[in-house]
Amino acid sequence: MITLLVAALALGPVQIPDNFLLTEKAARAPQSEDDRAESWWRISDKTSAPLTINPCGRKRVSPAGRSAVRTVVHGTSAPSHSSEQLLVHRSAGAARTALRTLLADARRCRTQPDGKPYSWTGDGRTRWVVSPTRVGDEAALMHLMMYDKLNKEWTPLLSGIVARKGRALMVYTGDQETLGHSRARAVKALRKTAARMAAKVCALPSACA
Repeated sequence: MITLLVAALALGPVQIPDNFLLTEKAARAPQSEDDRAESWWRISDKTSAPLTINPCGRKRVSPAGRSAVRTVVHGTSAPSHSSEQLLVHRSAGAARTALRTLLADARRCRTQPDGKPYSWTGDGRTRWVVSPTRVGDEAALMHLMMYDKLNKEWTPLLSGIVARKGRALMVYTGDQETLGHSRARAVKALRKTAARMAAKVCALPSACA
């Protein structure tokens, strides 16, 4: 009986409290009209939302294995872009499958010959670079790189991290304006932020079971 009760709790629905995400208070704070012209936020609880790291450009994801999702996106007129996303799945197995699917997408859609939508230079070939890292139960760093023909080098357009802790996935992304132009600095910032949420998410019922 106790075993059945524990299993039922682990599979039960979870609500993400307001202001639980690390950037959520800033996202919900009142802004003047002038502020909104320079910096804007979007918060969504759609369970069918695609991951904010989305190598194959998925428009929608089946919410069947998900219990709760919150996505916070921040943009500025700089321009710059960053995002935070927390997805609590119905089981650790479902969260593990979601992570495996993302990594498979990064392999399947690894390269884009035209670099869209970053092809203003005419030589914007892009590719995804993925490497494992230690956060939570398992995690990966993911960088969208564009080839700069003039300087003959690959430059990061977007850097992100996806980490799993129990049945929760947390995803953080940012560009060079947000994370800094040093790739090492970006990695350090992403790992630190994801580690904070990997510890915090265990406050949600059965999230780390």
